[in-house]
Amino acid sequence: MRFEETHMEGPFPTTEVSQYVDSGYTGVYVLSRNARNVDYVGRSDSDIQGRLRTSISEGRGYSLFWFCYETSPMQAYRRECYLYHKYNPPDNTAHPAVPPGTNWRCPIKGCP
Repeated sequence: MRFEETHMEGPFPTTEVSQYVDSGYTGVYVLSRNARNVDYVGRSDSDIQGRLRTSISEGRGYSLFWFCYETSPMQAYRRECYLYHKYNPPDNTAHPAVPPGTNWRCPIKGCP
């Protein structure tokens, strides 16, 4: 499976996050070791650059990333859920978390 999402920018080398991603924004990202597989999907409701750097620094050998900014935490959560269900990334150990203080549900039909 080759990762291609038209709404996301990338691929970019994980060593160049600060060149492509601004801090202080809500967004979603995908990490890959080989550009063919989605290995991890993540989001940040407030600082995508910082969260992306943290995920990369966990030392799982990611070499590439894709990302997109979102207009709200709800939109970021919805896109993260979509990508999680579409690609079933092996490094995500749990379904995307609902942001604290919200009662949102996953938008994917059939997801409990």
